[in-house]
Amino acid sequence: MLQRRQLLTAAALSPAAAALPLSTLPMAARAADDSAKPFDAPYAPVLSQPSREIRTVVGLRPYRSNGFRLEHEKFGRRDVIHNYGHGGCGVTLSWGCAQLSVELAEKIDDRRAAVIGSGVNGLTTALLLLRRGYEVSVYGAALPPYTTSNIAGAYWHPTTLYDGREAISDEFVTQFLRAARIAQRAFQHLANDPRYGVYYMRYLGLREKPPLRERTPYFEGDDLYAGLAVETDPERYFGYGYVERHHALMIDPDIYLRALMRDVENAGGRIVQKSFKTADDIFDLKEKLIFNCTGLGARELFGDETLGPARGQLTMLLPQPEVDYGYVNFSAENGLLYMFPRKGAILLGGTVEHGQWSLEPDETERLRMLSGHAMIAQRIAEHTKNKKA
Repeated sequence: MLQRRQLLTAAALSPAAAALPLSTLPMAARAADDSAKPFDAPYAPVLSQPSREIRTVVGLRPYRSNGFRLEHEKFGRRDVIHNYGHGGCGVTLSWGCAQLSVELAEKIDDRRAAVIGSGVNGLTTALLLLRRGYEVSVYGAALPPYTTSNIAGAYWHPTTLYDGREAISDEFVTQFLRAARIAQRAFQHLANDPRYGVYYMRYLGLREKPPLRERTPYFEGDDLYAGLAVETDPERYFGYGYVERHHALMIDPDIYLRALMRDVENAGGRIVQKSFKTADDIFDLKEKLIFNCTGLGARELFGDETLGPARGQLTMLLPQPEVDYGYVNFSAENGLLYMFPRKGAILLGGTVEHGQWSLEPDETERLRMLSGHAMIAQRIAEHTKNKKA
């Protein structure tokens, strides 16, 4: 039986909804990006076969049931700005949370800052500080491509972020909604520059039949999802009776994080590989203004026991340039599955295990993904064949 968090995750990835005509959605949501193919263009099936596997990896999302932590804390003469605990939204919300964290430092006179953590939130925070004239050093135990951010699915969609509306405060809601809009706009601009690995693609949320309850708008706003519509004709999308679709922003972490590092260094930032065991080790640094972007590391460094892992496992397949769409599927038979294409690989995922710290791949989970995605690919192939007949 699925746990409550898994059900929330599935609902967030493929939201419950009834049939929703395109005409009822906001105009901004219906303005599809020109660089993405139309939804009626062909869909190439993914070759989900063990012989095409590159590797299977595990990443630990830094999860807090009440959402990310974004606040200023005073430690004697030191000012710490916390920016961590983004769950499955580290990349998605990075520009927004970085903007809000930098704003928290505006009333602090110190213009020399240490950013602890060299994942996407640390690098983005550092870049915004540099653009505001700060002297910035980034300290990370691991540098890209060896960070958790590199393992992220990085489809722009705020999900696996908190336990439910009852778990979050009004203050968090305000932060979240503003961060989501800032971040979406930032990535939208980067989609025009191939150096960043940010692009639009067709996204399909696949379900066998419409949910029982009426669709509710995305918490962050339907207008952030270009071309948003719901289809309930099984003949249109591979026999699925309920499909929520939109043109999605995708971020390729391998390309994007290298670009962020380059931008930080070109702006005058210093990136240092360095580990910290305790907060006192951090306070030994010369910088008195500290941005804590350590993700799961904040649990030990700053004693945040509300922070825990949401384990995710990904299988990477050989790339298929013809696969120019992504999907999320939830079924009673195969559980949660998602597929996103990258330049260097096809990414297969669908694991969210709260409280699990192991970084060892689970063979049962690997086989579930390969077989589950192969079944979806078969439906796509048969549908394409029938349309041509």
